[in-house]
This record gives sequence, C-alpha cells and structure tokens, in this order.
Amino acid sequence: MSAVATTGFDAKTRAARRKGPTLSIATVLALSFGLLVVLAVALVLFIGVMSSGKNTVDLLNEKSMMIVDLMETGVRNHLDPAMNQAVFIERQVRDGLINLDDRDGLSGVLLGALAAAPQIEAVVFWDTGLQQTVAFSTRDGQAGIEFEDESDEATTRLLWERVQKEDGPFWGELFFHEEQDVTYVNLIQPLRRAGEVKGFLAVVVSMPELSEFITRIGDRFGSTAYILYGEDRVLAHPNLTSRHPDLNKDTPAVSLDRVGDLVLGALDTREPGDLFEQAAAAGVAVDILTVAGVEYVNFSGRLQDYGPVPWTVGAYVRTEDVDDQLERLRGSALAGLIVLVLSIIAAVVLGRMLARPIRRMAVGAAQVGALDLGAVEPLPPSPVRELRDQGEAFNRMLAGLKWFETYVPRTLVKRLMASGEAAQLVSGERELTILFTDIVGFTPLSEAMPAPEIAALLNDHFALLGGCIEAEGGTIDKFIGDALMAFWGAPDEQADHATRACRAAGAIARAVAVDNAARRAQGLAPLRMRIGVHTGPVVVGNIGAPGRINYTIVGDTVNAAQRLEVLGKELDEGADVTVLTSAETAAAADRAEIGLERVGAFEVKGKQEPLEVFRLKAGPDG
Repeated sequence: MSAVATTGFDAKTRAARRKGPTLSIATVLALSFGLLVVLAVALVLFIGVMSSGKNTVDLLNEKSMMIVDLMETGVRNHLDPAMNQAVFIERQVRDGLINLDDRDGLSGVLLGALAAAPQIEAVVFWDTGLQQTVAFSTRDGQAGIEFEDESDEATTRLLWERVQKEDGPFWGELFFHEEQDVTYVNLIQPLRRAGEVKGFLAVVVSMPELSEFITRIGDRFGSTAYILYGEDRVLAHPNLTSRHPDLNKDTPAVSLDRVGDLVLGALDTREPGDLFEQAAAAGVAVDILTVAGVEYVNFSGRLQDYGPVPWTVGAYVRTEDVDDQLERLRGSALAGLIVLVLSIIAAVVLGRMLARPIRRMAVGAAQVGALDLGAVEPLPPSPVRELRDQGEAFNRMLAGLKWFETYVPRTLVKRLMASGEAAQLVSGERELTILFTDIVGFTPLSEAMPAPEIAALLNDHFALLGGCIEAEGGTIDKFIGDALMAFWGAPDEQADHATRACRAAGAIARAVAVDNAARRAQGLAPLRMRIGVHTGPVVVGNIGAPGRINYTIVGDTVNAAQRLEVLGKELDEGADVTVLTSAETAAAADRAEIGLERVGAFEVKGKQEPLEVFRLKAGPDG
C-alpha cells in the first residue's frame, strides 16, 4: 500500500471516529417496538370503529384469534430456542466440529447454549456409558458444570433405549425439580455421527415464566388467560406466578379444581358457541359457559408439538365486557387515527436511521469477504452508540486487513476460500509445475543504485511478472531477493499446469521485451532474465512453525527448477529472457500450443543423471 493511499485511508478512518451525541440501541429499539405496538393498537381501534355496526360475536372472533395467536407465539418463543440449540449442537457433532470426548470443550459448548436463551436452565449430555455432563444456571444468574454417573438409573437406561430408536429430537413429559422447586419440560436430542448414536442431549426449560407471560396477555385484553396440560391440569395461570402448594415430583401441574379459578373448574360444562365460524376456521375453539349466573366466552387452541400430552392455550372473558369495549373503541377513533399517522412517520424515520449503517456494514462485509478491500469505504459515525462502536471496530479491522493483505497472497487466499475444504490445507504430495525467475547481473546493477530506486525497480518488475503468473492461474510462492518462485497445480487441481506455466513464461518474456523497449527509449539499461520451469512431485500444504505457517511447496522438483534457471547462464543467446524447461515439463505441456525446442542433456548440481533441457521459443511476438 502506498503512503498516499494509507494516509487517505487513515484520514477517512479518523473522520469516522469523531464523537457525537448518541442514543443507546436499547432506547432506539424500545421506541421502535413501542411505535409498532402503538401502530398495531391504533390499527385495531380504527378497524373496530369502521366495523362498529357489527355484533358482539364478530368482535369476539377477532379477539379470540388474536389472544390465542399471541399465546401460541409466546409459548413457541419460550420453548423453540431449546430446539434450536439442540439441533445446532447435533449438527456440530454430526459434522465433527464438536469432540464429545473433550470434556472441557464440550462443557464450553453446553454453557454457550445456556447463554443463548435465558429460559434454558440446564443442558445435559449423556455419553454411551450414560456418564452425565450437566451445564446449569441458577436463579441468581450463576452458571456451572457438574458430572454424574447415571449408568445405574433405570429411567436413564429406558431413555437411552428410546433415543436409539428416534430419528430426531422429541419433547419429554413435565417434571418437577424438588431442589429448584420449579416445573420443567425438556427436549431430548439424539447425537449421531456417521449414522451411529454417540450420546444424547437434554435441554431443560423452566415453566414459571409462562404464567407471568399469559397474565400480561390476559390483562392487555381484559381477559383471564391460561395454559392447560392435557384436559385436567393447569400449566400456566395468573394464580401460578408464585409457588403452588400442590406442585411436587408426582404432580408437576396443578389440577383444574385446585388452581383457584371457578371458571376453569367449570370447563367441563362449556358448550360450543354459535356463529363463530371465522374463529373455528382459524383453529380457535369458542365456547360459552355460565358460572354463578355470569356468562363467559372461552376461546382456546391446541398445541401438539411439545410432548406426548397436548397443550391448550386459552382465555375467557365476560360477554357483557365486549359491549363496553365497543364504546371505548368509538371514543378512541380520532386518537387512533392520529397515532397511526405519527407511528408510520416515526417508524419510517427510525427504520431508515437504523437501516442505513447496517446496509453499509453489510456491503462492506461482503467486499471484505471477497477480499476486495480497495473498494471498501470506512463507515461513517452513527448517532446510535452501539452502531457507532460497531462502525469504529469495522474501520479498525479494515485498516488492519489492508496492511495484512500486503503480506498475504490474495489470490491464494481467494482460491482457498472458494474451495471451502480444510483438506486443501493438509500437506501432501502432488505433481506440480514450478517456475523460477532471476534477473541477470542484478548485483552489479543494484550496487550503482540508491536503495529507494532498487525497491521501486523490483516492485515494478515483480508486478509485471505477477500479472502474467496470475493470469494463468499460478500461485506466487515467494520473492527471494530479485528472484521469484511460482507454481501451478495447487491449491486448485489444474490438469494443464505445465501448459499454464509455459504460457506464463512466454507472457513474461513478451512483457519484459515491451518493458525493455520503453527502458531503452528512456536511456535506461534493459533488464535481462532467466527462467527455469520443471514439472514433478512436491510436498504442498501448510508448512512452518506454529506461529508462522506458510502455504508452500518443498522437494527436489523445486531444486530442479532453480537449477534450470541457473543453467540459463550457459545457454544464454543474448535474448532479453531465456526460458528453459525440463523434459518432464515438455512432455506434460501441450506441444501444439507451446513452442519448445530440445537443447540437449546437461549435468546440473545436485543431480546424478543429466537433465534433458528444452528452450521455450517465446519472443516478443509469441
């Protein structure tokens, strides 16, 4: 990276870091969601006023579906994170990314699942020997790990037998934990690798929060909400927000007649309501029941996804309360319209304010992912504190990457990223074609030049060579003084790697000839080069010390390519570029495309047998 480019980038980065007034993202989100809620309520009010001529049953249809839908959504939001965490861990195990024998690493994975969802109070793993690893969180926010032996537990052995028969996750029955004094439900997830069960997982979710949630839903709509477990037990209810004396190991859910709700206790006397086709079509049952001379409307829906016992979410309301609600709707019509308009305007403004930097971040991240760092613009400051901090972190990362790409072959990294396989990095033997270059007489030339001029000369020279090599899909391995080493055939499989290398050598010869013509026109001495190309087996992959690993090649084939380049001293005919290849390269290359002429057999250092040498006929005109 040039000094000018670096300075310009730093200036942009400093400008992006300037401080300004900010808002907490929590505040912004609270305002946004609040506006959306106001918008929804205003819309409901508006619809209610427009339909004020309809009868009470129409309103009950809408109200019943909304409450049941909200309750179903709340239950799923409470329980589905357990499924998501279990499926995520199962995929990691299946793909070999989690080592179940690494107890410390596994403990970290289980604790991470706890942190992802606060309603998950424990994540338990059993191995094939029924040795148990438990990650748990306490009510005061502490987390820990315990290890237990459950190989002698009859219930665990029965569960292990079922796990081996199940194809996927399944929900177990409710259970009451006496030490925690809480009712739980758990999701069981078999863990397989290569089709074999390696153990199983249980994600444990607490139930008390559901009572608090459905109480808020009921209060919001002037009703009493509840969740039934089966037909005769209550799982969540406003009376269950605190500990109920009936809860114990044998009774994880309170019976209908013990929850302290006369209406629920009379559910078996309910009768289907008339004229509720709209709700029934949406899967909501609407019933009428009378308790102590008061008529109630009860609406409910079934949930079948959370264990062998079906759940019922429902709520009931006094029929006479609906008329009062209609009156309130009429009186709020004007306010509802005003709030609706203001909510839309505010939501659009806030949405754009939040979306703009996020879109810029997404575009920048995509450009970074494609290693197109030159096109990435630093993110400007945001009035939202967290977005501003995120932008500053992104800008610091971008600055570091722009320095980093100076030292890492970008084309190599792109191809390794595109391959998407870790196996590409494993060292192994493959047949490649190696190209070595060297500048003739560089030492005396450099002695007469200042250091900055030498650096500029080499930078221009290697840029010229690099363009020819990368155009043929080659990988530049390293620069050694005034020499360059490149190879073909890795990391990508290239069946024509010898032909590509010869084409690149010819392109270099032509490019150097054009460049030398320009140098002569400026009164500068031309640069002459020697190139050696050899094909053979090498070890290719990540090679080096743990703190300094390099994707490179080693082997005698590399030495042979370098020896061919040195041999060019003896076979120099005065051309700007002398290109020598081995017989192996000549045999592997497309001779119809690549012009090669046999020079003869020569003894070279480090080789017991003479090398048969060919010259590439690649002048300025190809």
